[in-house]
Amino acid sequence: MDTVEPGLFDLPEPAPEPTPQPSPARPRPGRNRETWSCTVSAEVAIVDAAAVTAALAQYREDTVVVDAFSGAVIEDPASEEAGPDPTLPPLPQLNWLIWPTGGLEELLEEGAFRVFDVESAVTSEAADRGTATWTVTVKLTDVQLLRRVATRAQPADAVLIASSLAVAWLRAADSFAPLRSIPGISWRPVSVDIAHVPARKR
Repeated sequence: MDTVEPGLFDLPEPAPEPTPQPSPARPRPGRNRETWSCTVSAEVAIVDAAAVTAALAQYREDTVVVDAFSGAVIEDPASEEAGPDPTLPPLPQLNWLIWPTGGLEELLEEGAFRVFDVESAVTSEAADRGTATWTVTVKLTDVQLLRRVATRAQPADAVLIASSLAVAWLRAADSFAPLRSIPGISWRPVSVDIAHVPARKR
């Protein structure tokens, strides 16, 4: 079995603050009703497989699944519709434990934006390590609120926050929050890419 190089996946405290990917054009300040996405990736490693499996079991126990057509609650937690296969190896289990909107709770509750779509994936590089990637796509509803939250968190960056929606998002939310609550893993940040999603032409 491959072994994890000592120190390679030490949990960062705090994680290094990623720099938003610069655009060839000037930074976009963002406007209400625009669509933006945030894609985050990190190297992950399983250090306690039992803890990951226990977290997945708790997820299955706590999850209430509703039939999309009838609206009825699916009573049998062991059914395929109720969630992930509990016999999955620990690394693929992470895909069920990553909540892409983690760290965005304040912005969502206050109405800075609405979530359009979320995606997550875990790519294996070995049995116990790989790369986790997740994307949140939102429609901006209150850019000024987003800037206020960001400035409150990082007042020294007020000028950058005012001119760049990407910087404001980074300063207002913890991009790697979805990994912090998962037990039994270590991880290392790779990238954060916050970008405007152009409207489709009719």
